[in-house]
Amino acid sequence: MQEILNALRQIPCVTSVEHLNDSIQDDSFNMESIRNLLVNRKKVTLIGKNGCAVFFAQKSNIILIRSEANVNLGAIDLLLDSIK
Repeated sequence: MQEILNALRQIPCVTSVEHLNDSIQDDSFNMESIRNLLVNRKKVTLIGKNGCAVFFAQKSNIILIRSEANVNLGAIDLLLDSIK
């Protein structure tokens, strides 16, 4: 998993890659809401004019990928699809 996270960080325009879990004490993350978003899907992509956010769930892991507005979402998808 760490190799995938490092590869995601190398994609141009990706600003951060974070592994989210219940121990996060940041009030800006409501883990229950994020889990509810991902109940019936593996990935949720939010696209805005200032950037994108991709939430990816695998088993109990949730990964948040933040990027600038002009990121290559296909490159992110390719790496996420390679996670077994």
